[in-house]
Amino acid sequence: MTSLSGLNDGDFTAIDVVYTISINGDQGNNNQVLTSNGDTTEYKTIDGSMVELDDLTATGGTILVGGSATGVYDGSVAKSIAVAKVPNALTAGTNITFNTGTTYDGSGAITISGSADNQLALAEGKGIVITDLGGFNRRIATDIDADTIVFDGTEMTVAKVPNALTAGTNISFNTGTTYDGSGAITISATDNNTQLNLTEGNGISISNTGGVNRTIALNADGSTLSNNVGSGQAGVIKVPNGLSAGTNLSLSSGSTFDGATARTVNLDTSISGMINISFNDSGTGTSITGGDYPGALTTTTYLDLSSSTNKIPLPPDVFMSGSDKRMTINLANFMTNDDSTYYNIISEDDGSSKIHGAIKPANAVVEMVGYFIIPNGYSASGVRIDATNASGVAVSRDLTFESFTTYGGTTFAGLGTGVTGSEQSFSSNLTGATDKLLMIRITTTATSDHIRGGYILLV
Repeated sequence: MTSLSGLNDGDFTAIDVVYTISINGDQGNNNQVLTSNGDTTEYKTIDGSMVELDDLTATGGTILVGGSATGVYDGSVAKSIAVAKVPNALTAGTNITFNTGTTYDGSGAITISGSADNQLALAEGKGIVITDLGGFNRRIATDIDADTIVFDGTEMTVAKVPNALTAGTNISFNTGTTYDGSGAITISATDNNTQLNLTEGNGISISNTGGVNRTIALNADGSTLSNNVGSGQAGVIKVPNGLSAGTNLSLSSGSTFDGATARTVNLDTSISGMINISFNDSGTGTSITGGDYPGALTTTTYLDLSSSTNKIPLPPDVFMSGSDKRMTINLANFMTNDDSTYYNIISEDDGSSKIHGAIKPANAVVEMVGYFIIPNGYSASGVRIDATNASGVAVSRDLTFESFTTYGGTTFAGLGTGVTGSEQSFSSNLTGATDKLLMIRITTTATSDHIRGGYILLV
């Protein structure tokens, strides 16, 4: 090695050292540098004491120096710097959850999750298809067969009907033999002059007035029956045989009556020999005066009005039940009130012994109204009407009783209320009169209400 000797100092343009510069025999160690203290030069290793810089210190807990949240780096020792966490935490909000805790600042690994989809639940119905497009997105479309219904991308239209209409006898189309609505066609009928075959029966005449037209008329004899009485209506002219006035009778005109002309029939006032029979108070004697009585009354006759064998006729539809006089209620007298726009009381004829023959409403909550004539000389004092359900079990329904004025006035009077299933007394009796009817109202509540009828109590 070449060495420099005897050289103390000087100004040199360049010093080219090929291998080593020694300072007082010290060649230095690896990575050492030459340093001067102002007097001497020597090799030294650079440390923090040799570098006049501010130290790097970890503060705030978000940065780690040498793995410590309070570590310091001054260059003297190698240290690592790392992020401990972010300065502000992330908090889980609505529909967000963490697998641990409720906040995230980066200091530890956690998992973030979203809650289940909470959108409106849509279910496919008939003719609708729903497609999940992800997230809250759904596409709703019609599920069409693309045969009878088609979609052109803008609107849905009917293409044709599923089953074709075929031209039958005497029917033709202007094109083809079937029609399904996919194209406009014209339908035509062939007139073969065919119609319902009508045959004349007794009293009926049928006239062919051309084509399929027929006139049906009443075939009247023109003597007793006419088919042209008031706007072509049928009417009786007279009866075929006349009624003649017999013994002790006379007509106001002529001697016969056939209905063609009004007549008055009278009892002949010229009758002689009228017989008058009288009884004395004790019934011990009888006198007969007047007339041509064919024989003499030879014994005393006494009429015992208290005898049980006496039969005094009762009015029609009135019967004795023990000591009661009862008039049978005719179910045909009932009709619906004005709450119903059509007649809807019907008769039960299914053959069941529980309800057969009863009447019932065809619609629920129908008020039945019946009118009844109280016989002359009698008064109505009460009513019994029975009602059952479809199984024949008695049901209770409300009854209303009224006296209805038929003419000469427009009034009615209440006679009280009651229920079905037992005899109900009126608040006051209704005396039979030419201008009065007993009106009974039954308020039903179900179509299974069966009205069986009953009786009107007479006094």
